[in-house]
Amino acid sequence: MAGERRIGGATRLAGVIGWPVDHSRSPRMHNAAFAELGMDWAYVAMPVAPERLEAALRGIAALGFAGVNVTIPHKQAAAGICDELSAAASSAGSVNTVLVGGDGLLRGETTDGRGMLDAIGELPAGGGALVLGAGGAARAAAAALRDAGVRVAIAARREDAAQELARELEVEAAPWPPPAAAALVVNATPVGQAGAAHELPLPEPLLDGAAVVCDLAYRGDGAETGLIAAARARGIRAVDGLDVLVGQGAIAFRLLTGLPAPVAAMQAAVRDG
Repeated sequence: MAGERRIGGATRLAGVIGWPVDHSRSPRMHNAAFAELGMDWAYVAMPVAPERLEAALRGIAALGFAGVNVTIPHKQAAAGICDELSAAASSAGSVNTVLVGGDGLLRGETTDGRGMLDAIGELPAGGGALVLGAGGAARAAAAALRDAGVRVAIAARREDAAQELARELEVEAAPWPPPAAAALVVNATPVGQAGAAHELPLPEPLLDGAAVVCDLAYRGDGAETGLIAAARARGIRAVDGLDVLVGQGAIAFRLLTGLPAPVAAMQAAVRDG
């Protein structure tokens, strides 16, 4: 058929692994980018259980993948599997992009922090940042904000995990629930991504003191998360998970392909439907 996509033996492969991964809009984003540039590449979503992560990562090298993106819950574990890490990934202790070298070695990169900062744009002056969560996404977000000169506090329902992460990154730890908001609130938990769309990752009154809210979570159905809806209802500048996905994805695209990302095509793809 005219216009039919043909995938053959010469097609370069990339993808995203997670558990679960069916919500991910990365395939539509990257495949739209490949189409925009006329590239013979294909990007697929692959569910990988935690106990099979190392086998999966080693397998992509054997299968000739250029690399894969890594999402929840594998980001920290992937950092321990890669043969080498970029400076940013080593600092964050988290990997969201794994590149396959010509020798089959795996190089771990993180675009989480830089992509988040690109999506946020101008950071609010003063007031610091409150990062919610204590997993790989929180680690990358807090490290990027710290390195950008922002005063960071980490808070999570698992207070011991938040305190440990704060010690490792040499930032502050806040109790749960946090006693006050910050100028920037970053949700690095899965709350809002699955389950009830209106669910919030922190007590709603704390949003009243924020100038910018960034939610790293996004819903596969395209609906707003409860955090983004609550922020917009208050007139707070809101940066949603799809904004961040494109920011992170544009950097990952360049790492995977060596080419500048067609950002407009990627933005249109993640917002489509």
